[in-house]
Amino acid sequence: MGTQEVITETQIKQRLLDLEEQNRKLQQELLEERKNTNFTQTYPKGWERIRNLIQSNPGAARLYSVLSEHIDGNCGAVVADQQFLADQLSVTTRTIRNWVSFLEENNCLVKIPIA
Repeated sequence: MGTQEVITETQIKQRLLDLEEQNRKLQQELLEERKNTNFTQTYPKGWERIRNLIQSNPGAARLYSVLSEHIDGNCGAVVADQQFLADQLSVTTRTIRNWVSFLEENNCLVKIPIA
């Protein structure tokens, strides 16, 4: 003869709470998936700045675009080694320094030295 399991009202309520929690977590995961990841928003003034950079110093504009592509959306910063940037853009570190100076002078970036 088989055994029969008796489920109490408390167990039913707990199971319903567990299912609601699972549903809430699933909904949160779906919302996170819908967020724009790997996305950089540019406002009209930003487009104007990009056009001006392209016209006045195309190389600095290339560097600006690389930095913009890799910006951390949470803090608005990029940590990058000059040699890495030079390798990415197929130029010398001296050229990177010149472009960074140009971007700083034109208020396109703020350089924060790190150790």
